[in-house]
Formats: sequence, structure tokens, C-alpha cells
Amino acid sequence: MLKQIDNTLPLPKYYQIGESIKEKIAAGQYRPGDKIPTCRELSGYFNTTLVTVSNAMRQLENDGYISKIQGKGMFVTIPATINDKADNQNAIKKVGLAMHSRGDLYQNLVEVLVHDLEKHDIYTVPLPTIEPNTNFYLEENCLKKYIANGLDALVMDGTRHMSYKLLHKYRADFRQLNFLMHYNSIIDFPDANIITYDYAMAGRMAAEHLLKAGRKKFIFITYYNLSDAERKRNGCKGENECHDMIMLSGMKAVFQEAGIPDSSLTVIKEEAVIGEQNITNFTKLLKNGSWGILVMGDSRAVQIYRAATMMGLNIKQNISIVGCYNTSWAEVLYPRLTSISINETEIAHLAADCIINRKIGQRIVIEPRLIVRET
Repeated sequence: MLKQIDNTLPLPKYYQIGESIKEKIAAGQYRPGDKIPTCRELSGYFNTTLVTVSNAMRQLENDGYISKIQGKGMFVTIPATINDKADNQNAIKKVGLAMHSRGDLYQNLVEVLVHDLEKHDIYTVPLPTIEPNTNFYLEENCLKKYIANGLDALVMDGTRHMSYKLLHKYRADFRQLNFLMHYNSIIDFPDANIITYDYAMAGRMAAEHLLKAGRKKFIFITYYNLSDAERKRNGCKGENECHDMIMLSGMKAVFQEAGIPDSSLTVIKEEAVIGEQNITNFTKLLKNGSWGILVMGDSRAVQIYRAATMMGLNIKQNISIVGCYNTSWAEVLYPRLTSISINETEIAHLAADCIINRKIGQRIVIEPRLIVRET
């Protein structure tokens, strides 16, 4: 008997079906050349849809465990063919980059990743990722084009804007998924590689630095929240579970340990931190007290730095600013900006290793580094 689906496990149904059949093959209960049940029969047995079973069969065929003979059915592949076909099918040669192409952080990461992969004759394809008139990554017609073009793997920034639900629908069409830097999904991709950095540690580092600088009041500046409808559409984690809020939790933990009251921390959620509309209110806030500020994104931290300079504030006396990501352009253009490095080049090297060596299910968390400068 095939092992039934366990709905308590955070594993996709198609994945569990495939593993159940693999177990039967490994145990010799399905022998080379044996015909396996039809998709309709398996759908009834597992009490699931034909689409789910078809996804499982497609993955098994890609991995070399079964082969389809038109008009006859699905058959277990002989061992030699399994090994040969698996090597051939799983050899990753074409990787789609479904992530931002703009921004220094992404360019740094992509350049290292592309360089590592090209040395192994693995080629990368930049993919259009933003759905028209929205902030959402990926769109169904785009995914279908990627599949038609024969992409073996996808590399993505697993931000809150990623369409995880849509990606899960087409998961079986890609041999490998790689989420880099962020992973804000409530949907589990158990065989995907996830390489991120320790957000909570980053928040702790920033808070400890700001306390040592003698600051009494604190500001954490992040991006606007997604609506409930947007999160539901994406399959994205709730507000307090996303990477920026985890960073905030690390910051709060340090303040709690130091006896700093919650009222000393202000959280600002805006996409554009310092614009014409809000600069007046923000500068008034900065004038009132000795502030320690953690900003998501170096470019936004620079905006704070400029606003403070325009006000005539002495950076060392009045405020301390910490950016995030330590991008090289900020390091060159604003060499006084203290920032948290997420070591994006290390993330890129690790991602390349996963792709080159066809690894799956890797969960790697990189330790951030605080780069202390004048601010």
C-alpha cells in the first residue's frame, strides 16, 4: 500500500505523493518496468485532485523514476536509465533571476552569482518580475514563459511582494528554487534552498550600538505594511512575522534588557522616508531629543542624514543613524554612514554552490556585521 498523505505535515501534497511512490520503488515493491496506477486511480487513492497527482508524476518523471509511454501508461524506469536520466534531467544549465535588477545590493549579489555560475557553464537569464500596475513579483503568463523557455531553476528575493501562491502552483515545473536574503512565505517549499541573514541579530546589533552612543529615544523606519488582501493574495506572512518586524523584535529585546520603556521607541512605516510632504514633521521630531535611528535601506538612511544636515543638527551630538545592507555605493558616496552588512556576496557564493551541486532543502542563515562609521 502507498503511504497516505499526512495533512498535518507542512509538505505539499504532490511532494508527499512523489515520496510515497519513491519509497515503493526503493523497497522493490515497484520494480523496473512495472506499470504504476493511473493519475485517476492515484487521485482516488490519495483523495486529491488530478492536477496535484499530475504535478507529482511530472516531478517523478523529471527525476528519472518513471517514464510515460503514450497510450500505455506510466512505468518504473530501469536502474541504469534512472541514474543516467536523473543526471541529465537534474543538470542545471539555465537559471532565471526573478528578482530586482536595480539597486546596488541586488547588483552586487547578482554579479557574484553570475560569475560563479558561468565558470561551470551555467547561464543566467534576468526575468521581468513586477506585475503591471502592482508591486507584486511574478505573474502567471511570465511563469508560463519561463517554463516554456526551459529554465531549470529560479533565484528569487523572497520578499513580501513575492507571489508565493502562484509560484507554488507551478513548483513542479522547476527543478530547483532558491530564495535569497528574505523568505516571508507562509507556504512551505520544503525542497527549496533558503539563504537569508539573521534579522533579529541585526536588530540587536543596531540597538546595542545606539545605546552605546548614549541615545535616549529611538526610531525604527521600515516600509509600509501590505494590506490583508495583498498578504492573502501573496501567501505572505503576517505583519509581525516579516523580516523587518523580526529585526524590530531584536531591537526591542535589547531595550527591554536595558530597562528602556516602550514609549522611547517610535516606529515609522513609509516607502519614501523623507519626501516633500513629510520632511517638516520629521525634522520637528528630530529636534526634540537625542535620537538613535535604524533605517531599513542605506538610501533611506542617507535621506535622514541629509534632512539632519539641512536642519543644522550635529550628527554626533544630536542623532546616531544606522542603515541596513551596507551597499558599496553608499560606502563610496556616504563614507560616514554606519550600516549593517548582510554579506550579500557570501549569500551569492552559497547560492551558486547550491545550484552547481544541485542541492535541495538547504536552510542557511548568515550572521550580519555592523560596520561602524561616524554616524
